[in-house]
Amino acid sequence: MKRSTVAIIVTLASLISLTVIIAVVLHGISRGSFANDTVASEEEPFQEEAFDGSEDADAEFVSAEPVSDMAEEVSWDETEAEPEYTELDAEPEDYREPLEKYKELLQVNPYVAGWLSIDGTGINDPVVYTPASQNYFLHRDLAGNDLERGTFFIAIDWQPEYNMTLIYGHNMKDGSGFGSLSKFEDRRYGMEHSKMHFDTLYEEKEYELLGVFYSQIEEEELETEEDREAADQQIAEASIAQIEEEQGEIVEPEELTVNDLDLNWDFMGEDIYRVEKDEDNGRFRYYYYTNLSDPDEFDYFVRNVKERELYDTGVEASWGDELLVLSTCSYQVTNGRFVVVGVHHRN
Repeated sequence: MKRSTVAIIVTLASLISLTVIIAVVLHGISRGSFANDTVASEEEPFQEEAFDGSEDADAEFVSAEPVSDMAEEVSWDETEAEPEYTELDAEPEDYREPLEKYKELLQVNPYVAGWLSIDGTGINDPVVYTPASQNYFLHRDLAGNDLERGTFFIAIDWQPEYNMTLIYGHNMKDGSGFGSLSKFEDRRYGMEHSKMHFDTLYEEKEYELLGVFYSQIEEEELETEEDREAADQQIAEASIAQIEEEQGEIVEPEELTVNDLDLNWDFMGEDIYRVEKDEDNGRFRYYYYTNLSDPDEFDYFVRNVKERELYDTGVEASWGDELLVLSTCSYQVTNGRFVVVGVHHRN
């Protein structure tokens, strides 16, 4: 009995041990599975953080790679910015489209300001305006090449509201330039050619002969050849510096074209000949009266033209009209000038 009891007890103990072992094993398996789940749940945030970091890193290089998502984003940004871009690139409110006949000329020379013609006289040429250097085209053609008779040019400080356009040209022996202008000293010729046309880039205008007269420029008021050379050099140097700064290109003076030159200047509404006009004292230096926006000065100018005219044209001018003054060399005196004046009646 005792041996059987002991055997039973041993057997029971073994079973209990086996049960404990199995329980332990099962418990271990269960804990291992939970641990794995826990690690996985802890790794997921880590992996998510790693993904975010990877996206940031890629963002540093998107500009070097054409990513479609980024392209869409850029496209959206450009769409949002479009109104501002359009506004910046829009033409100024006061922009006016030049007349069709000038568009090709402006490609050759951006300083073309209009066209002067008088039927039956041979005067039928473009006119330039270069306020930074009034006489730049004195002996140059439209393309900037040397030409003895030069190109018609407008005196500096020219504005539509100044009621005055003063145009200079050479009195050439072959009749070119203002070579035929001196014929206006004859009344019959003048009255037969009394209609003049000066068309700006934006409108066509006809002028009627107001008067013709002789004048003279004082020696100290003349521009010398040295003055012109110095002005040309200054313009070339400034233009080269601007090209090098904007385009990073080295340009030699002989490589410059008319389109490379900056011959513009804004006088900001200043009456640049104010002192000279105040000191005129009846001498009537007409070439200083480029600004006739003042009614009294307009009347003074017209009165002096009529007092000096070689013959009566029967035409008058009043405040509100526009004057066209054509000036060329004459040889009745040293530094003589011959002047033809036309008027455009606005009313």
